[in-house]
Amino acid sequence: MIRKPAVAGYFYPSNRNELLSLISSFHVQQSEVSCQPIGVVVPHAGIVYSGRTAMYSYNALRNSSIRDFIIIGPNHRPMTPYASIFPSGSWETPLGNAIINEELASELYKNSQYIVKDEESHSVEHSIEVQIPFLQYMFGNSFTFVPVILGDQEKVVANDIASALMRLSKPYILIASSDFTHYERSDIVERKDMDLISRIVDLDIDGFYDTIERENVTACGYGAIAILMIIAKKIGAKISLLNHSNSGDVTNDYDEVVGYSSIVACRQI
Repeated sequence: MIRKPAVAGYFYPSNRNELLSLISSFHVQQSEVSCQPIGVVVPHAGIVYSGRTAMYSYNALRNSSIRDFIIIGPNHRPMTPYASIFPSGSWETPLGNAIINEELASELYKNSQYIVKDEESHSVEHSIEVQIPFLQYMFGNSFTFVPVILGDQEKVVANDIASALMRLSKPYILIASSDFTHYERSDIVERKDMDLISRIVDLDIDGFYDTIERENVTACGYGAIAILMIIAKKIGAKISLLNHSNSGDVTNDYDEVVGYSSIVACRQI
C-alpha cells in the first residue's frame, strides 16, 4: 500500500523543487556530535516555521551509518488508546516514495502489547509525514522507516514501547516527533519549554511527566519523547539540546507562539 501525502501543500510545499529549495534554505551549524546518535527529538509544524530547528537534529544524523528509522509521533485525532503502526508499503511525498521496513515493523508490533496495525489512523496525521522529506533530503532513497503514532502517551505505554524497541534485532535511530508548548506568549513558552527540557536532559522521567502536568506543558508528542528518554537511560546514553525556537521567530508575533526543539540522544562508541 502506498500512503498518499495528507499535508503536502499545507505543512510543506507540494512541488518538488520548491520543497527542496525550502529545506536547503535551512542553513544551520553542523551539530557537534562526537558519539553515536541513538535518537532525536524534532518538531512537526509547518516546516517554514519549525524546519530550521528540525535541521539541527537531522544534521546530527548525517554521519551515522544507520539508515533505519523508527518515527514515533502523536495521533492528534486519536480514535483508539493504542499506538498505531503502519506495517508495510511506502509513503509518497513530492520527493518520491519512502519505504517502510516491514521486518522491523513486524518485530515491533509483536514485541508490544500496546501497538496495533492500523493504517487508517495514519491517513490524515501529519506528525510523521513532515519528517519524511527531511530524511529524503538527507539520505535520498537509502533509508527505511517504521511509523508509529500514539493514542495514550502515559508512562505505562512509553515503558512498553521502549522495551519493545530495545528488543529489535537490527540497529535503528529513533525519531521522536513533538512540538512543545502551544499558543502562549513567547516568554511563557520559553520558561515552560526550558523547564521540561531540563528534565529531558537529566533523564528524569518522573519529573518529565510531573512537569507536563504541573506546568500544563502542551508538548503534543510527549510520549515519544518519554520513549527516547527511557531507552537513553537504560543504555547509558546522554541527551543534549541542539536548538530551541518558536514560531514568533518567523512571524515576528510573539503574543501566541509554539515552541520547537531539536534534541539528540547519543552514546559513546
